[in-house]
Amino acid sequence: MYNTSVNSEYPLQHFPRQLNNAVQAIYDRTQAPVELIMGTCLSAMSLASQALVAFQYQDERRSPVSLYNVIIAESGERKTAVFNQVMKPILKFEKQSLKAYSDKVKEYEANLLGWQAINKSILNLIRRKEEQGKDNTCEQERLREHYLEKPVPPKLPKLIYNDATHEAILKGLSENIGSAGLVSDEGGGVLNGRAMSNSPLFNQLWDGVPFDVERKDHRLIIDDSRFVILVLTQLNELNGFLKKRGERAIGNGFFARCLWSVTTTTQGQRQQSSGIKCDNLNLDKFHQRISELLELTISNASPRTLCFSPEAEKKFSIFQNEIENLIVVDRNKHSALAGILSKIPENAVRMATLIHFFYEFEGDEIGQGTLEHIIQAIKYYYNQVVKVLTVRMDKGEEDARNLYQWLLNGPINQRGMCTRVAKTHVRRYAPYQLRDGVRFNKALKILEEYGNITICKERNVNGSVHQIIEINRS
Repeated sequence: MYNTSVNSEYPLQHFPRQLNNAVQAIYDRTQAPVELIMGTCLSAMSLASQALVAFQYQDERRSPVSLYNVIIAESGERKTAVFNQVMKPILKFEKQSLKAYSDKVKEYEANLLGWQAINKSILNLIRRKEEQGKDNTCEQERLREHYLEKPVPPKLPKLIYNDATHEAILKGLSENIGSAGLVSDEGGGVLNGRAMSNSPLFNQLWDGVPFDVERKDHRLIIDDSRFVILVLTQLNELNGFLKKRGERAIGNGFFARCLWSVTTTTQGQRQQSSGIKCDNLNLDKFHQRISELLELTISNASPRTLCFSPEAEKKFSIFQNEIENLIVVDRNKHSALAGILSKIPENAVRMATLIHFFYEFEGDEIGQGTLEHIIQAIKYYYNQVVKVLTVRMDKGEEDARNLYQWLLNGPINQRGMCTRVAKTHVRRYAPYQLRDGVRFNKALKILEEYGNITICKERNVNGSVHQIIEINRS
């Protein structure tokens, strides 16, 4: 089991021993937070498996195993080190496949030139007979048969997108192997980048249903494509995303489709020792399984279909009812929680299917035991998103909220009439913790960004300048 003294709430005990062994091996190398390691591993497993397996409900609806993971880890938590350790076989596979693709492109271009030469000769023959008034039915039939033999360009094995536009992602999924992911260890660039300007697109990709994209000069058909999102980001980047695009992402359901987790820091507790031997065997097994699945993906292997055993089906129904009851209880905590809860059962199905398939559990029925363990893991992820939405983990945000409440309801504003106050007065009489200059100024800056206050300068009679805080009541 995970051999670290860090007090993490992550439910490792509900995942297979083989996966925990791989996580332990990565921890031995990086001493990074368990939430970061496990979330990245699940995303890698999802990316490698998503084209090869699906879950079928009793009503014959199908669900992919694609997961959207957002992991909040501050600077210094070794996001890049974990990313490189986990994603190593995927990055290696993509690099090797790209070389093979280049050779296939050359072969395709040569075949296309030969096809075009024959095509030209058939067209010339048809034209000549037409001009001579002769029957060219046989030649036209030959032309039709020839078009059925037109060389097909090879598919680019593009698995990972980073700083891409949503148009580039759509084009890639339409023309390439159709299984990919938006993956970044510098997630601020993704959350606040070009791709996320169209979050409804990622809702459609998560759902896994076919759809068409009409453009002025072309049409893209997205059929049976699978897509993963993994974003490793810092809290300030997430706050920037929420300010810029949060209302839309929450309102359209993108936020609800994601699995959110906040890391428990290991900084200050990481001890280096030359006597510790890293476990290569378990990590190699994990990497090997990913490589095997990627080979199957690129060879267009037929996907498996899994379902619940009768016992698991009963357990899932009970879980769905629990979630419905929780919606009534939690919807008042935050407006987004009802939507998030509605996607919780779906994410449980995806993760249970992924675990069963990746670790080659017996049969095509997911057992009750597997589902029960995954339900506990999914409950952890829900509790994490509740904290993200309802608990201010950033001290600056908390300070800003406290300062604004003090401006509205504090001693200076007992009658609710005050709209302007000197900054020096606020600094002197504000809550004690805000008399620290750095925290005070940071809180003011946040309130300015939210439009809660406006800071202006005024000149005193002696010529000096002082700052006035204007309180904007929402």
